[in-house]
Amino acid sequence: MYQELFLILLEKDCEWVESKYTSGYWEGIIIRIVLNQFYGKRTRFEKLYHTPVARYDIHTCEVADEEGIIYQEFLWESIEEVTKHLDWYANKIWQLYCEGDKDKKIKPRSARSISRVTGISRQEVLKIINNIKEKANEHFINHHRHLLGG
Repeated sequence: MYQELFLILLEKDCEWVESKYTSGYWEGIIIRIVLNQFYGKRTRFEKLYHTPVARYDIHTCEVADEEGIIYQEFLWESIEEVTKHLDWYANKIWQLYCEGDKDKKIKPRSARSISRVTGISRQEVLKIINNIKEKANEHFINHHRHLLGG
């Protein structure tokens, strides 16, 4: 975070930095820069350091405890069970959501890029994806409640 802050300040003109420093609002300006970097959606800090968990491939992550491995396997089993009973339309949308399609420039985990390429409304894509997630959660809870402590 400090690196990005100093980089931003070094990219500014000396006059700008000096005027802000002497204005009495220096701390507020520094706080605003840090907050913009941390919460901003298109900043260098966000691109380099804020990688949401959904962007990681779960199969490549190492799980330290055996219980976590079992939990993950049952979660995948629940997703596979739900997707097995989908019609071809929902199944294809789920497949595009999970894997993407480099040839058609569909990004994995991006309802917007699926919508853009296929012409299906983003709300419809999200409705199908959220429905699958809900059913997978229900299946997991109904069949593997003992893992949740209940």
